[in-house]
Amino acid sequence: MYLYSLFIPNLAETCALGCRLTQQHSDRSIRRHRTHTLRSMATHGDAAAPHALLLPYPAQGHVIPFMELAHRLLDRGFAVTFVNTDFNHRRVVEAAAGAPPAAGGGRRLRLVGVPDGMGDGQDRDNLVRLNATMQEAMPPRLEALLDGGEGGEGLGRATCVVVDAGMSWALDAAKRRGLPTAALWAASAAVLAVIVGAKSLIRDGVIDDDGAPVKIGSGSSFRLAESMPPMDATFLAWNYMAGSRDAARMVFHYLTTTAWAAVAKADVLLCNTFPDLEPGILTPDSPAASVLPIGPLRTCRPTTGGEAAPLVGHFWRADGEACLSFLDAQPQGSVVYVAFGSLAVMSPAQLRELALALALGASGRPFLWVLRPGLAGKLPAELTDMVAQAQHGRLVEWAPQERVLAHPAVGCFLTHCGWNSTLEGIRNGVPLLCWPYFTDQFSNQTYICDIWRVGMRMTAAPVGSRGVVSKEEIVERLESLLGDGGVKERVGKLRELAERSVSGEGQSLKNLNVFMELMRK
Repeated sequence: MYLYSLFIPNLAETCALGCRLTQQHSDRSIRRHRTHTLRSMATHGDAAAPHALLLPYPAQGHVIPFMELAHRLLDRGFAVTFVNTDFNHRRVVEAAAGAPPAAGGGRRLRLVGVPDGMGDGQDRDNLVRLNATMQEAMPPRLEALLDGGEGGEGLGRATCVVVDAGMSWALDAAKRRGLPTAALWAASAAVLAVIVGAKSLIRDGVIDDDGAPVKIGSGSSFRLAESMPPMDATFLAWNYMAGSRDAARMVFHYLTTTAWAAVAKADVLLCNTFPDLEPGILTPDSPAASVLPIGPLRTCRPTTGGEAAPLVGHFWRADGEACLSFLDAQPQGSVVYVAFGSLAVMSPAQLRELALALALGASGRPFLWVLRPGLAGKLPAELTDMVAQAQHGRLVEWAPQERVLAHPAVGCFLTHCGWNSTLEGIRNGVPLLCWPYFTDQFSNQTYICDIWRVGMRMTAAPVGSRGVVSKEEIVERLESLLGDGGVKERVGKLRELAERSVSGEGQSLKNLNVFMELMRK
């Protein structure tokens, strides 16, 4: 059973409705914050060099959109202090070693590491523990950074703050200083609406006080608002996680507490989405009505030579030429790109079937497979060698994903359905073959397959509820997707809408301008 069962046949009509509703919502948001803006102007004056402190949640999928937002701020004349945990700071500094200079000069982009409270060697994928330790370890350093301490590098005090919605406890320090604040939600507006609306779900008997579904099966379906599609409580983000029920309960309370605090305390709530993508969510009767969509936030930027280059501050390596050279040699629309993000897991048996499907599949289609070291270790060496030596494919530990997806040789994207990957596939017009594993990935899959209809499911049942997907099934699904002209047409239309939203008179660009003006005051 899936999160949504709504079918929307007329994409253009739906998107037009969403654009009208979001324009109304944007106007209300501007009115809502005008009083605060005037008060901030009186407090801070007309600063010549605004200085934004940015604090993402310490996960790759959150750091990436935050760094793009940082570069947007740099483009508009802001200085930026970008705060990672010490653990992630070391990673981004290493990855940035060969990257192009930051916009406006490297001295205006300051990368800072702060402790997360975890010891060396501790499992930072244990989100329950990490969430607890961060709130104890980070505030003293954040207070000093806001006041221009910790070296400062000539940037002075922060004049505004943008935090991850999952780090909204950090807003208190900014509010004590009277600074303009924003919270950025890095996933879909649909998932945010569910989290913000959790109290009504408890009241209506959909979930209990700890987020668990009260009913299983057909009785677990609900609607948060008339404009929103039906949803299934079984697959709410916190209920489909690896680990125990206790872990899911603690994540539920963390997500809801931080989301409610972000709504209550931040002067503006941003989301990495665009109005035409989620028109049923960004409506007056939705729990996400106060959100300003500013996406899709790019993960690459054009260089002077017209090529797309990774942003300074990502977890990326600077050299992706081996991947691109391989793609240059392939026919248009032929390559299967495979990448499962930084956290998705897969059993050794399932990895084996996927490897055989790619290396020995009957179609012999070219493939580019990003197999991070943690997953590669689950494959026998001889099978890894077989895949790596396949003449029609490439096995890599890392790829410049948006540059890959923008390449004309790529025909489809086999993905875990993380939100960044979903947006990158859409903004590049690439059909998606969905293989989700946990949290919001099942919600994203349902939008991809049932609402936008720009992709297909790898399997009809949730991962873990059935046996291993065979190599024959994998090949069959790839061929079905690559041969579906309707999917290609629909994802091409969404690509056009995505580009329109962030250019010219696009609504996301207008919302970004509203946000920038609020942060300047």
